[in-house]
Amino acid sequence: MRARWGWLVIGAVAACDRCGSESKGDAGSKADVSTIADANVETSVDANVETRIDASVDASVDANDAGDAGASACRLIHGPTEQPFRGPAAMVVTPSELRLVANDAGKPRVFTVPIPPASVIVGEGPKPASFVAMRWSPCEVAGKWAYCQAQGGSVYRTTLGTTDTKQIAKSAPSTRIAAAALGSDHAVLATLDARHTTEGVMLQAFATLDDGETVRLSEDGAGATTIRLVSRGDKVVALYLDTRTAMVPVHARTLGLGAKGELARLDDAVVFVGGPPERGIDFAAAQSAKSLVLLLPSSQETTAFGMAAIPIADPPKDDTPAIWSSYPNGLDPAPIGASVDPRGAALPYVARVRPREAAPGSPRVVELGRVDEAGAFSSLGPISAGKHVTDVAVAVDTHGAVWILYGDASATWLERRLCP
Repeated sequence: MRARWGWLVIGAVAACDRCGSESKGDAGSKADVSTIADANVETSVDANVETRIDASVDASVDANDAGDAGASACRLIHGPTEQPFRGPAAMVVTPSELRLVANDAGKPRVFTVPIPPASVIVGEGPKPASFVAMRWSPCEVAGKWAYCQAQGGSVYRTTLGTTDTKQIAKSAPSTRIAAAALGSDHAVLATLDARHTTEGVMLQAFATLDDGETVRLSEDGAGATTIRLVSRGDKVVALYLDTRTAMVPVHARTLGLGAKGELARLDDAVVFVGGPPERGIDFAAAQSAKSLVLLLPSSQETTAFGMAAIPIADPPKDDTPAIWSSYPNGLDPAPIGASVDPRGAALPYVARVRPREAAPGSPRVVELGRVDEAGAFSSLGPISAGKHVTDVAVAVDTHGAVWILYGDASATWLERRLCP
């Protein structure tokens, strides 16, 4: 087996390096009962918007400059610019601006970046004079609403651009939430919370339609440790991992509106079963108008590590074959992000953190690529090296350029690239 202990140590440090914010929860299904205890919740919710042009126009910028990461096939046309906030954010694209929605103690704080034509090159710009620490987990945006987890696990829904907010659900502290639009008038929130079962205290998945009743999402007897929601037509697809000691079942379930306006939960499918998990296992969903692919960085057998790409059929099907894309070596955690655009004609983009080479202790790079309908990954080369990255987000604008937001609790970077 390739040496990977160095990555385990780095992963442990990363989990404790979130600038005063809570660390991510354990990837196991069973939860520590002490994490469920209530805490004071900040209830002041204000969808503040901070508008800025965060870099000067500079036509002389080297379009392929990625530090020591190597050349990328994608031309750099913005940044990378260090952001005035620290931590992850959801990205929302409009025709004129990119909105970065960060979690400010349970309320959304929106930072906006103008989107010029792809012919305009925007340089790195000055380093921000001050920084604001944002909370992990990030907010989720679904339609006109932002969902943000506050201290203690309370989840608030805010109508973007207003102060209209209310608590609609409860989640286990330090777990990530998910949300997606259901048609044009509704949205679904997914949360993870601990419940007592015959196997002990276990994290399970729950769903809330609009501001209604929270209902069970995961199957009886199954846990849930990480979850994503993706809009698909007039429905939503729930994707979640049930991380266990020796394996990682991957579930997919379609959600829709019932005859009486209730949340309808269709059949649950176990689309894939991965091997023994890493502690910080996570995944991303990549979507275009033609495809939905789940991307899972994981051990492949016992001596290799890579990204399993699992196409999600409509409706989801059990035991879907995965296509693997190998990493030079393993790492834990293995951050990954992908673009989600149900109307997008182009193949979705993927940004993933991997070792640059197989040698133990190899520096990490952020690699950009695309994934096709079958799950085959095509690399567009590394775009960044030398930065400590624990969170990655990807979005595509109306000019066809791709935005990548990456960083950790000490710095967050944004760049825009135009790919062939």
